[in-house]
Amino acid sequence: MNRFFFIAISSAVLIFSCNAPNTKSEKKMTQTHYKPSSLDQMVMYQVFVRNFSREGNFKAITADLTRLKAMGVNTLWLMPIQPTGVEKRKGTYGSPYAIKDYTDVHPDYGSREDFKALVDRCHALNMNIIIDHVANHTSWDHKWVTTHPDWFTKDSTGQIIPPVADWTDVADLDYENAEMRKEMIKSMMYWVKEFDIDGYRCDVAEMVPVAFWAEAIDSLNKVKPVIMLAEGAKPDLYESGFQITYGWEFYHALKDVFNNKSPLSKLDSVLAKEKIQYPETYKHIRFITNHDENSWDDIPQNKFISLDGTKAAFVISACLPGVPFVYNGQEVGYDQKINLFEKYTIDYNQNSDLNQFYTDVLSLKSNGALYKNAISRIDIKNKDVYAFVSEGNGQKMLIVVNVRNKPSTFVLPDDINNPKALLGTTLHKQNTLPAFAYSISQL
Repeated sequence: MNRFFFIAISSAVLIFSCNAPNTKSEKKMTQTHYKPSSLDQMVMYQVFVRNFSREGNFKAITADLTRLKAMGVNTLWLMPIQPTGVEKRKGTYGSPYAIKDYTDVHPDYGSREDFKALVDRCHALNMNIIIDHVANHTSWDHKWVTTHPDWFTKDSTGQIIPPVADWTDVADLDYENAEMRKEMIKSMMYWVKEFDIDGYRCDVAEMVPVAFWAEAIDSLNKVKPVIMLAEGAKPDLYESGFQITYGWEFYHALKDVFNNKSPLSKLDSVLAKEKIQYPETYKHIRFITNHDENSWDDIPQNKFISLDGTKAAFVISACLPGVPFVYNGQEVGYDQKINLFEKYTIDYNQNSDLNQFYTDVLSLKSNGALYKNAISRIDIKNKDVYAFVSEGNGQKMLIVVNVRNKPSTFVLPDDINNPKALLGTTLHKQNTLPAFAYSISQL
């Protein structure tokens, strides 16, 4: 039996076990198509093709893959690569999620051959590449609007409508239509068969019936085992074949903790709730920003107080069970909100120390204690310092993070002796962590 303190997590589990409805399926779900070890060691990097580089194209991504690989990234997620609709578009360039043609590439991004070269280079570097799929809606100038208006949702007057009132640049697809579903699956099969991509991140997955996802994912897996990330958090997404979902609730709890709106125990409660709600094989992407949070909320250094605050938040997030996640520009502290409809240029030569931080933390994902890991909270009797042990493959690592913008003092429990510092502050029996300082140590 583990001798470390389980107070916060154990209490939270007890509370949720007694009071929360059990939404977990009785059926044990296992991943049968994609190797669990690969999922457990996954590090994901999100690319907004237009804004990833000055050139804004596939070739620039291909040229930068060795940097991303060196940073510890093994899985790329490319935001939509297809042509963007012009009719009713927003901003200068339109939303990348207003798809005009599911089986073509955006002319600004390059050619089909350029994209295939990117996929091949990823595979040569032993990296996965997944692309966004927008199944819920199309642009207004997608050919289906004219050729198959019956494939779209209509109001009482027979007019095609957007899925959400504010999403005026897209038309809602009607999943009651079997022919449309068949064609949608065909478009997903296209990129796997013709370009050998490794799977999809599926936009607003909860707005599309799970029955469709089950059929689509089963069809894709017959071509090759695919990685499937749902932009959603409902447990039934795993039953339909997704292996990864969004850790939104933990992200919001983390923001509240760093802004002193919630106690540290909020993090424990969320993690305990996850254990109850999801199948044993669940994986969340663990993020402190992404394209939506960046564009519609704020840059991470504002949400987590400072750049040092983002480092502290990332250490907690990345060391939990799940998939560590980086959005392009995050690794250098890019200080502008990236509006989805405009063009930006990220300078990857700035903040080299921050870039090295991300490299150092992500490199630990290959350590046995940070994948297939179980965590145990450590009670150090300090409301400003989050401490836990990550244990896996016979190894143990101690993660200690000061979540406040001021120094904090604590004493390690008697059961923890001589932790070997790997990253951050070296710990002793009695410690004072500077503002937003962290320590990752081997036990």
